[in-house]
Amino acid sequence: MAEALEIRSVRTRRDMNAFIRAAFRAQGSNPRWAPALDMEAHEFFDPKHSPFAKENEIECYVALRDGEPVGRIAAILNRAHLAYRKDQTGHFGFIEAIDDLDVFRALTDQAGRFAASRGLTRLMGPFSASINHEVGILIYGFDETHMVRTNYAPPYYARQLEALGFTKAMDMIAFETKTDASIDKKLERIRSADARWKGREDLKTYGLTYRTWFSSFKRLLALFNDAWSENWGAIPISDAEVAYIAKLMLPVIKPSWIRIAEWQGEPVGIVAQIPNANEAFAELKGKLLPLGWWRLMNRIHITGTRSSRIPIAGSVKKWRHSRVGHMAMARMMLESFEIARANRIERVEISWVLETNIHAVQSIELFGARAIRRFRVFERAL
Repeated sequence: MAEALEIRSVRTRRDMNAFIRAAFRAQGSNPRWAPALDMEAHEFFDPKHSPFAKENEIECYVALRDGEPVGRIAAILNRAHLAYRKDQTGHFGFIEAIDDLDVFRALTDQAGRFAASRGLTRLMGPFSASINHEVGILIYGFDETHMVRTNYAPPYYARQLEALGFTKAMDMIAFETKTDASIDKKLERIRSADARWKGREDLKTYGLTYRTWFSSFKRLLALFNDAWSENWGAIPISDAEVAYIAKLMLPVIKPSWIRIAEWQGEPVGIVAQIPNANEAFAELKGKLLPLGWWRLMNRIHITGTRSSRIPIAGSVKKWRHSRVGHMAMARMMLESFEIARANRIERVEISWVLETNIHAVQSIELFGARAIRRFRVFERAL
């Protein structure tokens, strides 16, 4: 007879190792899943290193059966969310578990108790760890590649949450565009429209550089905070977290792939494209040593990835519905696809997009994009 399920708070490095192993127990046999680096987990939940952990309250839990990890969850009190949204909502994230309702129940109930003990009345997630990071449970597109900085889950994750009374709060969609000849006519129409536009000389676009990465990234996130401020669930990113994200991203990005548009010197918008580092992470199994670091750098900077992701594409509020804003976005997207082709990227994922953002969906479809994955944020009253 199996031992009773134990839910343990993560307090030690050994506990965190069990937290990490729980994900491998749940998804390690799935060739489409790309695990994050072990070192990232150890660092992200440590307030000494992680601004998010320092600025908010996070409690990690691991589910054990017969002494072996079978699931995990993080309960999150996001102070920026509560201050900005004032909705008395606690979050959960980083959820991974075997296909066992008892495990899912024990984990989500524990996260619910964490939130309720702090006066919160609703539990929502997954946010791993906020709306500005990995969001949602995959509910469609299980055969698609696990793209960098997005969640992946087998079909039973959503099924188990629904069985426990969680309901849909919002869906996010991932779109994909091939970079082959099928989009040539669409790109040519954008080039032609840009060439005919009388204001084209006053609109400048440029990419970031390694030399100015940290200073430019801070400006980039300021644009992000403005452009996404009115979106569902949006919260601003703090300056400290901006610096932390910039440090994490630097080894695995190409600064010139991140495009910024200015109109007469004033910021208008941004389109950020990043290599799909998961093509390397899938082979590393969470380990950088002894040769993982070399393999990662080789895949990103020498052989190159065959896929990429656009996680950020938007205009600041002032220019959002203007001719300038529309032309800026068109030019930056055009440049992004030209960059992808020049770097032998075969497909570009644009994700995620709120299902309610009809304008964005229609704009993306102009590039021949098709919806390939859907993520769902769930919620439950406490």
